[in-house]
Amino acid sequence: MENEDRNVLVSVLAGIGIGVLVGAVAGLLLAPHTGEETRDNLGKSLNDLSDKVTDLGKNLGHKVSTAVDRTRAQMSQKLGEASADSEGSSE
Repeated sequence: MENEDRNVLVSVLAGIGIGVLVGAVAGLLLAPHTGEETRDNLGKSLNDLSDKVTDLGKNLGHKVSTAVDRTRAQMSQKLGEASADSEGSSE
């Protein structure tokens, strides 16, 4: 089951990657701008994309950190309860 999920994920990511490449090539071939304008626009777009990916990475990192902290606190609480239960039942 896990292998199937991985295969589906790889297929989806490959499809997205191919779509991005085809779109980029089509955009460059059909661009109404000169080469210099196209390069400038592409550079700006890549900078914007880089900023968005950086922001997304920071946001994701924060969410993961929050989830880890929450899970750690819950596990600590559960371990404390289990320890208290085992001490109470051994008396």
